[in-house]
Amino acid sequence: MFRKHLLELLLKSEMSANQVARAMDEKTADVVCDLDHLLKSLRHTEYKAVIKPALCRKCGYVFGESKLSKPARCPECKATWLQEPLIKIVSRK
Repeated sequence: MFRKHLLELLLKSEMSANQVARAMDEKTADVVCDLDHLLKSLRHTEYKAVIKPALCRKCGYVFGESKLSKPARCPECKATWLQEPLIKIVSRK
């Protein structure tokens, strides 16, 4: 049931895992686990995920799309000023 609401929420707007956790009143770690499962199961639906990867605001380093939670620090410049990855679900059509 939770993943169905998660899909509906991400169809409406682009959100980070932390924003989704606050909106659903859940723990961020639980949301990341459910997001990972949802993204894998989208292959069999008419929807697809659009992920803006995490980004270092200091040096511009772009993290991989597989990282759904906010990283602790940048591997390049060691800064902690990072933008969280954003996830949006859109129709394939």
